[in-house]
Amino acid sequence: MGLRALSSVSTLLPVGGQWVIEVEYRNLDGYLASATPAVVVTLPAGTVANPTIEAVTTGRYRAAYTVGSAGRYVARVTTSDDAVDFAAFVYATTAGTGMPVVADVVEYLGATSHSEETIQDALDAEAAAQRAVCRVGGVYPPDLRQALLRRVARNLAMRQLPLAIPQGDSEISTGVLPGRDPEVRRLEAPHRRLVIG
Repeated sequence: MGLRALSSVSTLLPVGGQWVIEVEYRNLDGYLASATPAVVVTLPAGTVANPTIEAVTTGRYRAAYTVGSAGRYVARVTTSDDAVDFAAFVYATTAGTGMPVVADVVEYLGATSHSEETIQDALDAEAAAQRAVCRVGGVYPPDLRQALLRRVARNLAMRQLPLAIPQGDSEISTGVLPGRDPEVRRLEAPHRRLVIG
């Protein structure tokens, strides 16, 4: 039977994140069995690392590797008779050039009744939502900045709506979800990730 992946074979992580690779090994009869797996991780620069793989239980193994730079990582777990491949896509976290802060949101909104804590909460949530669908590099471009500011404005506007609204999102202007806003989608379009599968 051989090796089988227990963790996702394709993973998205931030720089500094922990990449956990899990496999199980089954003998020809289909039962979990002991093996001697090895892991080789190929880093974006082409160098390799050999993280330690540990037995969790009989036939189940786990390795953890801290990713240190942005790019594509490939891992191969091997035994004497089988191999399984994994990939991780590591993105740089953006906290520098161009990234909006609460003061930028307040300026964008003009007069607002929202507290700084509420604005920060919306900013954090929408920045994470944007990173989930867009490629965000170390330098934050002006179009993504404007899209994020608009996302936060939509987020805050939607907080004031009652939860039970009979109309659909398209029937009221403030009900458009932040990620579905036409202007947000236009600004983020050049940075959107291509989702396959």
